[in-house]
Amino acid sequence: MERNKIIESLGVEKTKRILKATLIFVFILLLSFFFAQSYAKYESTAKLSTNIDKAVYLLKDEKLTFNIDPNAIVPSDTPYTYTFTVSNHNGQINGDMNLRYYIQLKTTTNLPITVKLVRNQQYSSSATNIAQGFQLKQDEDNAWYKLYNPSPTYEFQYNSPRTDTYVLAVEYPAIYKTYLNYAGVPENIEVAIYSEQKV
Repeated sequence: MERNKIIESLGVEKTKRILKATLIFVFILLLSFFFAQSYAKYESTAKLSTNIDKAVYLLKDEKLTFNIDPNAIVPSDTPYTYTFTVSNHNGQINGDMNLRYYIQLKTTTNLPITVKLVRNQQYSSSATNIAQGFQLKQDEDNAWYKLYNPSPTYEFQYNSPRTDTYVLAVEYPAIYKTYLNYAGVPENIEVAIYSEQKV
Protein backbone atom coordinates (compact mmCIF):
# COMPACT_ATOMS: atom_id res chain seq x y z
CA MET A 1 0.00 0.00 0.00
CA GLU A 2 2.87 2.31 0.88
CA ARG A 3 4.45 1.40 -2.43
CA ASN A 4 1.27 2.33 -4.33
CA LYS A 5 1.20 5.73 -2.62
CA ILE A 6 4.83 6.33 -3.63
CA ILE A 7 4.12 5.33 -7.25
CA GLU A 8 0.98 7.48 -7.28
CA SER A 9 2.92 10.40 -5.74
CA LEU A 10 5.66 10.05 -8.39
CA GLY A 11 3.02 9.99 -11.14
CA VAL A 12 1.46 13.22 -9.85
CA GLU A 13 4.88 14.91 -9.61
CA LYS A 14 5.78 13.77 -13.11
CA THR A 15 2.44 15.04 -14.46
CA LYS A 16 2.98 18.41 -12.72
CA ARG A 17 6.49 18.72 -14.24
CA ILE A 18 5.19 17.83 -17.70
CA LEU A 19 2.35 20.32 -17.36
CA LYS A 20 4.72 23.04 -16.11
CA ALA A 21 7.18 22.37 -18.98
CA THR A 22 4.32 22.44 -21.49
CA LEU A 23 3.05 25.79 -20.15
CA ILE A 24 6.55 27.29 -20.29
CA PHE A 25 6.99 26.02 -23.85
CA VAL A 26 3.61 27.48 -24.93
CA PHE A 27 4.46 30.79 -23.24
CA ILE A 28 7.84 30.99 -25.02
CA LEU A 29 6.19 30.05 -28.30
CA LEU A 30 3.54 32.77 -27.93
CA LEU A 31 6.15 35.31 -26.89
CA SER A 32 8.36 34.54 -29.87
CA PHE A 33 5.34 34.67 -32.19
CA PHE A 34 4.40 38.11 -30.81
CA PHE A 35 7.90 39.50 -31.29
CA ALA A 36 8.19 37.95 -34.75
CA GLN A 37 4.90 39.57 -35.76
CA SER A 38 5.97 42.96 -34.38
CA TYR A 39 9.33 42.76 -36.12
CA ALA A 40 7.74 41.61 -39.37
CA LYS A 41 5.27 44.47 -39.24
CA TYR A 42 8.11 46.88 -38.60
CA GLU A 43 10.31 45.51 -41.36
CA SER A 44 7.64 44.62 -43.92
CA THR A 45 7.66 48.07 -45.48
CA ALA A 46 11.41 48.53 -45.45
CA LYS A 47 11.81 48.48 -49.21
CA LEU A 48 11.62 52.04 -50.48
CA SER A 49 12.54 53.65 -53.74
CA THR A 50 14.68 56.50 -52.50
CA ASN A 51 14.63 58.60 -55.64
CA ILE A 52 11.37 60.06 -56.86
CA ASP A 53 12.89 61.90 -59.84
CA LYS A 54 10.20 64.58 -59.72
CA ALA A 55 10.47 67.39 -62.24
CA VAL A 56 8.72 70.73 -61.72
CA TYR A 57 8.43 73.31 -64.49
CA LEU A 58 7.93 76.96 -63.57
CA LEU A 59 6.64 78.68 -66.68
CA LYS A 60 4.44 81.30 -64.99
CA ASP A 61 3.52 82.89 -61.68
CA GLU A 62 2.15 79.98 -59.59
CA LYS A 63 2.38 77.67 -56.59
CA LEU A 64 3.12 74.00 -57.16
CA THR A 65 3.10 71.30 -54.51
CA PHE A 66 3.81 67.61 -54.34
CA ASN A 67 3.97 65.14 -51.49
CA ILE A 68 6.56 62.62 -50.48
CA ASP A 69 5.12 59.83 -48.37
CA PRO A 70 8.06 58.03 -46.83
CA ASN A 71 5.74 55.60 -45.02
CA ALA A 72 8.09 52.75 -45.77
CA ILE A 73 11.14 54.08 -44.00
CA VAL A 74 12.72 52.31 -41.09
CA PRO A 75 15.32 53.70 -38.72
CA SER A 76 18.71 53.78 -40.38
CA ASP A 77 22.04 55.52 -40.06
CA THR A 78 21.88 56.22 -43.80
CA PRO A 79 19.54 59.08 -44.77
CA TYR A 80 16.81 58.45 -47.35
CA THR A 81 17.24 60.83 -50.28
CA TYR A 82 14.71 62.11 -52.81
CA THR A 83 15.73 64.11 -55.87
CA PHE A 84 13.64 66.65 -57.74
CA THR A 85 14.34 69.42 -60.22
CA VAL A 86 12.91 72.88 -60.77
CA SER A 87 13.23 74.34 -64.28
CA ASN A 88 12.07 77.32 -66.28
CA HIS A 89 11.76 75.13 -69.38
CA ASN A 90 10.46 71.69 -70.20
CA GLY A 91 12.80 70.94 -73.07
CA GLN A 92 10.51 72.52 -75.66
CA ILE A 93 8.92 75.58 -74.09
CA ASN A 94 10.70 78.27 -72.11
CA GLY A 95 8.86 80.52 -69.72
CA ASP A 96 8.16 83.95 -71.18
CA MET A 97 8.84 85.94 -68.01
CA ASN A 98 11.57 86.34 -65.47
CA LEU A 99 10.67 84.44 -62.32
CA ARG A 100 11.82 84.22 -58.75
CA TYR A 101 10.93 81.25 -56.59
CA TYR A 102 11.44 79.69 -53.20
CA ILE A 103 10.68 76.33 -51.63
CA GLN A 104 8.95 75.60 -48.35
CA LEU A 105 8.69 72.21 -46.62
CA LYS A 106 5.92 70.99 -44.37
CA THR A 107 6.09 67.71 -42.42
CA THR A 108 3.80 65.86 -40.07
CA THR A 109 5.13 65.14 -36.60
CA ASN A 110 4.40 61.40 -36.43
CA LEU A 111 8.00 60.18 -36.60
CA PRO A 112 11.20 61.64 -35.10
CA ILE A 113 12.66 62.57 -38.48
CA THR A 114 14.72 65.53 -39.56
CA VAL A 115 14.82 66.83 -43.11
CA LYS A 116 17.49 68.65 -45.03
CA LEU A 117 17.19 70.27 -48.45
CA VAL A 118 20.28 70.69 -50.62
CA ARG A 119 20.42 72.71 -53.86
CA ASN A 120 22.69 71.98 -56.82
CA GLN A 121 25.12 69.78 -54.92
CA GLN A 122 25.47 66.17 -53.87
CA TYR A 123 23.98 65.39 -50.50
CA SER A 124 26.45 64.91 -47.67
CA SER A 125 26.34 65.72 -43.99
CA SER A 126 28.37 68.87 -44.71
CA ALA A 127 26.21 70.06 -47.65
CA THR A 128 24.42 73.39 -47.19
CA ASN A 129 20.92 72.83 -45.82
CA ILE A 130 18.54 75.48 -47.18
CA ALA A 131 15.56 74.28 -45.09
CA GLN A 132 16.63 75.50 -41.69
CA GLY A 133 14.35 76.19 -38.76
CA PHE A 134 10.64 75.54 -38.48
CA GLN A 135 7.52 76.58 -36.60
CA LEU A 136 5.32 73.99 -34.94
CA LYS A 137 1.75 74.64 -36.07
CA GLN A 138 -1.68 73.05 -35.74
CA ASP A 139 -4.18 72.62 -38.57
CA GLU A 140 -7.98 72.85 -38.46
CA ASP A 141 -8.20 69.18 -37.40
CA ASN A 142 -5.85 69.88 -34.45
CA ALA A 143 -3.07 67.83 -36.08
CA TRP A 144 0.44 69.17 -35.50
CA TYR A 145 2.92 69.82 -38.29
CA LYS A 146 6.28 71.49 -38.85
CA LEU A 147 6.36 74.39 -41.31
CA TYR A 148 9.96 74.99 -42.30
CA ASN A 149 11.25 78.48 -42.97
CA PRO A 150 11.26 79.32 -46.69
CA SER A 151 14.44 78.70 -48.64
CA PRO A 152 16.33 81.64 -50.09
CA THR A 153 14.79 83.09 -53.26
CA TYR A 154 16.25 82.01 -56.61
CA GLU A 155 15.77 83.61 -60.02
CA PHE A 156 15.18 82.37 -63.56
CA GLN A 157 15.73 84.60 -66.59
CA TYR A 158 13.17 83.84 -69.33
CA ASN A 159 15.82 83.81 -72.08
CA SER A 160 18.18 81.50 -70.19
CA PRO A 161 16.92 77.92 -69.73
CA ARG A 162 18.03 76.58 -66.36
CA THR A 163 17.39 73.63 -64.08
CA ASP A 164 18.07 73.54 -60.36
CA THR A 165 18.46 70.09 -58.79
CA TYR A 166 17.41 69.47 -55.20
CA VAL A 167 18.06 66.57 -52.87
CA LEU A 168 15.72 66.16 -49.92
CA ALA A 169 17.35 64.03 -47.22
CA VAL A 170 15.21 62.40 -44.55
CA GLU A 171 17.05 61.25 -41.47
CA TYR A 172 15.41 58.67 -39.19
CA PRO A 173 18.18 57.56 -36.79
CA ALA A 174 18.80 53.87 -36.21
CA ILE A 175 18.40 54.31 -32.44
CA TYR A 176 14.62 54.24 -33.03
CA LYS A 177 14.68 50.60 -34.23
CA THR A 178 13.64 49.46 -30.76
CA TYR A 179 10.69 51.88 -30.53
CA LEU A 180 7.85 49.63 -31.69
CA ASN A 181 5.30 52.43 -31.16
CA TYR A 182 6.69 54.04 -34.35
CA ALA A 183 6.25 50.85 -36.44
CA GLY A 184 3.84 51.37 -39.32
CA VAL A 185 3.22 55.04 -38.43
CA PRO A 186 2.76 57.21 -41.57
CA GLU A 187 4.70 60.39 -42.20
CA ASN A 188 4.11 62.97 -44.91
CA ILE A 189 6.36 65.64 -46.38
CA GLU A 190 4.91 68.38 -48.57
CA VAL A 191 7.18 70.31 -50.91
CA ALA A 192 5.71 73.66 -51.98
CA ILE A 193 7.32 75.76 -54.69
CA TYR A 194 6.16 79.38 -54.86
CA SER A 195 7.02 81.41 -57.92
CA GLU A 196 6.24 84.96 -58.94
CA GLN A 197 7.08 87.24 -61.80
CA LYS A 198 10.20 89.28 -61.30
CA VAL A 199 9.38 92.84 -62.26
